[in-house]
Amino acid sequence: MTPRRLAPLLGMALLPLAAAAGARECQVDLGHGWPPATANYGEAAEQLFTDGVRPALALTWLPHTGKESGLALWPGAEGADWRLRYSRADQRILYWQSGGTRAGMQLRTAQQPDAREVPMPAALAQRLLGLWRQALQQAVPADRTAPVLEREVMSLALGEDRYSGAAPRCGPAGYIIEQATRLIEATDTKDSKRDRRWDALSESLDELQQSLAGQGG
Repeated sequence: MTPRRLAPLLGMALLPLAAAAGARECQVDLGHGWPPATANYGEAAEQLFTDGVRPALALTWLPHTGKESGLALWPGAEGADWRLRYSRADQRILYWQSGGTRAGMQLRTAQQPDAREVPMPAALAQRLLGLWRQALQQAVPADRTAPVLEREVMSLALGEDRYSGAAPRCGPAGYIIEQATRLIEATDTKDSKRDRRWDALSESLDELQQSLAGQGG
């Protein structure tokens, strides 16, 4: 993967993880659902990246400028490997159209995103989903709605549950960004070397689990 494509995530992944910070220092700016006036845009991007087939996990980045991107995981049949896909829009989906009767913000959904898909061990995928769900349930109160943001929006759907807002950079939820970066790297790794990516992800999940236990998760 080129540095240009990984830059939006690597910058966040390299930030100090919150596990080292006290709970009072950690503020996760996430809430339930889509942020106001974002649902149509976010759903258009998510459907483009998933071909309209609902995944078990959909992680979508909606940048203030630049191209949208997303991760998705689909379960395999009867314990088989899951499907992991990383997608990036070929052209920015949300754009301004000037002039004419359709002047205003438009959605460019008639495009083919750049996508890479690889198999992921079922047990590892299921563990990741479970720990991400625990981390978000711990960080996001049940009555908190997604905030209004003037910067990049991250939206993570786990089954029926959706969490949106700023990418978490502290607390157990902060591990999600590091681990999402590892998933993206796995989609751009040769089959013969991908097991190393899974081993590194498994170790990171161990750390997330310990962080959750340390905070009463």
